[in-house]
Amino acid sequence: MVKKHFENRNLTYSFFHFPMYGHNEFSDIIARFLRGEFGSIDKVSPYFVANIYAMDRYMFLPELQMMMNDVDVVLLDRYVFSNLAYQGAKYPNGSIASNQVKKWIMDFEFEFLKLPYPDLNIFFDVPTEITGKRLEEQRGDDKEYLQGRQKDIHEEDMEFQERVRQNYLGVMTDSPNCKIVPCTLSAGDKHLVISPENIFKMHVKTALDYVLFGEKESPDSTAYDLKMRIHN
Repeated sequence: MVKKHFENRNLTYSFFHFPMYGHNEFSDIIARFLRGEFGSIDKVSPYFVANIYAMDRYMFLPELQMMMNDVDVVLLDRYVFSNLAYQGAKYPNGSIASNQVKKWIMDFEFEFLKLPYPDLNIFFDVPTEITGKRLEEQRGDDKEYLQGRQKDIHEEDMEFQERVRQNYLGVMTDSPNCKIVPCTLSAGDKHLVISPENIFKMHVKTALDYVLFGEKESPDSTAYDLKMRIHN
């Protein structure tokens, strides 16, 4: 739907997914890590893991910069904030150690490696219990790196996944150009999943048009809340 919207607005775009499996040696190490070849998630330093994910992006930087000059929009599935959320979750939420590794990643990727900061960063917030159910379903071709495993070591631990979600919510709330999109509605103790079409219409389309064209939400809309701040 995002791609189709770009086409409807006559925008050229390129789409990429990180990690760039098969693109460089760092993506190969990431695949080995996620298959558990280096040990469980509590046995591998978050700084080591953060570094290989960052370097996977850095190795792609020349192509990314070229695309940024050649097309109107570069659309990325996973980027730096994924590193922040996952590595921060290796420590107790809110702990000094968690905050330190997240700051290190921000400085390393955006300041030292000079990766471009996104004009818009969207997090689709899904309750962990729904994520767990989805992980039990048949996986697609994007899981070839697992070489037959049903889940990677991050996906096997749902308590860890909840810490990841909380880290996403925290860093997205505190960072510029970020939008948190709720994908469910609460009904008592249950979560009702919002359709992708309604998620796009209520939240994503409006955010895209605000960033790309300066178009604001309609006066009667209350479903959209994007706080854009200047990133120094």
